Amino acid sequence: MSQSEKSSQITFAMQTFERIHPVEFQRRFLTQDTRLSGREFSQFRALHIVKGSISTAQGSATVRMGNTIMVCGIKAEVCEPDVKRPTHGYLTTNVELSPMCSARFRSGPPSEEAQVASEHIHRLITPSVDLTSLCIEENKVVWALSADIVCIKYDGNVLDAAIVALVAALENLKLPEVKVDPATGVVEAGAEEGVQLGIVRRLFPATFALVDDNYLVADADDAEEQMTSASLLV
Repeated sequence: MSQSEKSSQITFAMQTFERIHPVEFQRRFLTQDTRLSGREFSQFRALHIVKGSISTAQGSATVRMGNTIMVCGIKAEVCEPDVKRPTHGYLTTNVELSPMCSARFRSGPPSEEAQVASEHIHRLITPSVDLTSLCIEENKVVWALSADIVCIKYDGNVLDAAIVALVAALENLKLPEVKVDPATGVVEAGAEEGVQLGIVRRLFPATFALVDDNYLVADADDAEEQMTSASLLV
């Protein structure tokens, strides 16, 4: 038997073992203080950001973190402010995890994971932006931003990737200059850019996962998440 044939048999045996016993296969690497991907326990995957990836959105960004890909698009509309916060605009977030990105998700209503991610991101991002910068005219008109964060490909740690995509899209946000006609109350948009959203602080998320109840790893991939009992977002 040639060397190439022996290598092919070994590769086939490893692939079969991984498919039949995925948890034990991962554990064999972890016990040797390494990960299947070859990363150190504290090592994050490479991050690639492209801003302005959706031409029809007021702000957008595409983020790739390893094999996890997230796209964020922001739509802006004008509306009346909350009577209790007459100088504040609105920012809503929605995370979409569909069967398109992974077979683990089902079509239909948002999954629990997607809902939790949406709520978590909203709690994190709200103190980080100046919603008063979205005020067009106090007590009358403000901007309402709706951020849709869609997972194109899922390979773990979607929360970090979603946050990075949202922040990048907010930085890319371009709102038109608008004026309110005092006689009619009609809002008119101009050709030039208006005041942009004020970002008070930029988020740099870092999620660590406790894998197999023994190993703390950074930026867990999908296979590692299947063995995760707890996670921590820093």
